[in-house]
Amino acid sequence: MNVTEAILGVRDLTMAFGDRVVMEHLDLAIEPGEIYVVMGGSGCGKSTLLRHMLGLQEPASGEVFYGSESFTRALPPDRERMLRRVGVLYQGSALWTSMTLAENVALPLQQFTKLRPGRIREVVELKLALVGLHGFEEYYPWELSGGMQKRAGLARAIALDPEILFIDEPSASLDPPTGRRLDRLILEIRDALHTTVVVVTHDVASILGIATRALFLDGESRRSIAEGSPAELRDHGPEAVRAFFAGGILP
Repeated sequence: MNVTEAILGVRDLTMAFGDRVVMEHLDLAIEPGEIYVVMGGSGCGKSTLLRHMLGLQEPASGEVFYGSESFTRALPPDRERMLRRVGVLYQGSALWTSMTLAENVALPLQQFTKLRPGRIREVVELKLALVGLHGFEEYYPWELSGGMQKRAGLARAIALDPEILFIDEPSASLDPPTGRRLDRLILEIRDALHTTVVVVTHDVASILGIATRALFLDGESRRSIAEGSPAELRDHGPEAVRAFFAGGILP
């Protein structure tokens, strides 16, 4: 698929901090409805790529596209319009601890829609129910377990029914069973909302469980060295990719 025909694409992207190049010459094209995983070892540039896609960091060269529009070259009002299409679940959930779950989820609805308070309450209850938190509307984040906080963050990320959902390290700080439950929830949300999901992770179980396609970033070469279905990459990918799936042990 051509980059400009994809729902989200990257063309010849180089990411750097000053003179230190993190990744260079990245190309990817994400199709609608995919769960597309960006994977690799710690420090390879996975989260940095997510920040470039969200405009939180500017590329040294290359472009990010939302559909046929260049996000990189867009003016601020056009970037804001494009970003209205996305939701983000940050690694630490990023919930406001002084606000209840209902208030957290309601915030984007209050800021970006003209819905009446009663309708906002209905949407909030629906989104919390979708992530299994019905009845927890008046709880504060600090009263919840780590897994419940992740689910609450997910409810806020889908408050505006995003076309694209970005998720940064969903299983970070979670025990394996809780991480797998979150994986199943991501699949359910994708199917229920017909959302395209972009996940940044190094969790092999999660990658094999949810990804439609995966991109491997190799920190040593500073390039993407493989893209495809996780099972194919695990069994037939380059040596570094097979070692990643095997837990870092080279064959």
